[in-house]
Amino acid sequence: MKQILIMCEYLILQHPGHNRVYYNLAGELALAELKIAVQRLSVNVTDVKVIEIANVRYLSIITEGVLSSNDFQILSRLSFVFSMYQLDTYNNKNILVPIEQYNYKYVDDKISSMLKYPGKTNELFTKMMINVALLSSDFNYDDAINLLDPVSGRGTTLFEACIYGFNAYGVELDAKSVSDSILFFKKYIQTERYKNTANKRMIYGKDKTEAVYVNEFEYARSKEEFKECDNRKVLAVVNGTTVDSDKYFKPKKFHLIVGDLPYGIAHGNKTVKNKGGITRNPSELLRSCVEEWKRTLKVGGVIVIAWNSFVVSRTQLQSVFAEAGLEVMKEPPYNGFEHMVDKSIKRDIIVAKRVN
Repeated sequence: MKQILIMCEYLILQHPGHNRVYYNLAGELALAELKIAVQRLSVNVTDVKVIEIANVRYLSIITEGVLSSNDFQILSRLSFVFSMYQLDTYNNKNILVPIEQYNYKYVDDKISSMLKYPGKTNELFTKMMINVALLSSDFNYDDAINLLDPVSGRGTTLFEACIYGFNAYGVELDAKSVSDSILFFKKYIQTERYKNTANKRMIYGKDKTEAVYVNEFEYARSKEEFKECDNRKVLAVVNGTTVDSDKYFKPKKFHLIVGDLPYGIAHGNKTVKNKGGITRNPSELLRSCVEEWKRTLKVGGVIVIAWNSFVVSRTQLQSVFAEAGLEVMKEPPYNGFEHMVDKSIKRDIIVAKRVN
């Protein structure tokens, strides 16, 4: 007997904050993220598009079969998702049946929005980068994910990783930024009554004059969880230079590397090439660090980097990754994330994978 396929349509209403940040490009960015996500679903997806019903914009997914609970867990994590529905019809009218979202949050997502400072990357964009990295890797959300932000600033990427229950590691040159992020996180987990321990230790250097330190927290939601080492989560920030990332961490430690490169406007990072000076060129910074980052990345792991495409072209950055032996994902939807932030910043992301 021939099996009859049940065609289903699901609708996603976008987060209103997503629209405010990305203006008219919100639909295109969300669509690109969704197209990457549907490759992980358990049923075949025949169409992904933006539609309007009663003057309200939705993202539509048409599937050959009913989505599973695991599929909804994947969709619930996407950066733009506000609510989800299954589309049905009754008496020739559209009926939107609400779908319960999966509660995946290990830490409340307010942690990323509480800390305010000039130049902060919007947390929804950061969440999108983490999703793109994970969904493009050989790993799953349920794995014990170690994430590195090699240019961690005041910690937005690290805090977003904490929400997912990932172990979050950062490298940041500016001592004040490290101090601010550590003090903020310490206050947050104490206020929220997470069981935790904190320590600061030397991670690299021949002696105290060359010492590089890591500030590290281990934490869990309860005393019972904390008793089991495997249940503890880690947040750690190294006050050092990203060029030496492979000296701070063991080879193949990280599943994901996610970072926001300096935009050439108000940010800067030291590199070896300019002998300790400040560079605002993302291509120069990346070329100085990509081999070191790669050493810390697991096979099957993914690097996702955001940068200002006004300063350097996608082609230039792709060549830097390719020269390091990483597989750059160039085809749609991976080329659909470019968008204007302001008149001096056109932001884009690039995705590269460490393969065998």
